[in-house]
Amino acid sequence: MRLEGIGLGLSGICILHCIAIPLIAFTLPTSGGLLIASENVFHWILLCLAIPISGFAFWYSSQRHQATGTLILGSIGLLIMFVGASHLFGHEYEIALTVTGVIAVSIAHMKNLRRAHVRNSE
Repeated sequence: MRLEGIGLGLSGICILHCIAIPLIAFTLPTSGGLLIASENVFHWILLCLAIPISGFAFWYSSQRHQATGTLILGSIGLLIMFVGASHLFGHEYEIALTVTGVIAVSIAHMKNLRRAHVRNSE
């Protein structure tokens, strides 16, 4: 399914962003303020894309394959991403929560892609 691939691509962008920003801020300390200001906006943009795209992909796949496990895993991942982006537990947990959520969402997308591939090959 095309949405699964898009969702997985967004997850990859998010992981790269979470790794790159601290490295750039460390190597170029003068640009740290600019990066921090734009980082929060970037997280919300990705989250606003991820929730409808991934949410629909997980729902559709759960209906098509009768597999609620990936719907639950993906939904929990999106929730963890939201908690990380909203700083409910503070800025110090943002990266850990966001990356954990992205990993859960990525695993759910990969499971759905595999499920769709098996179904199409039968």
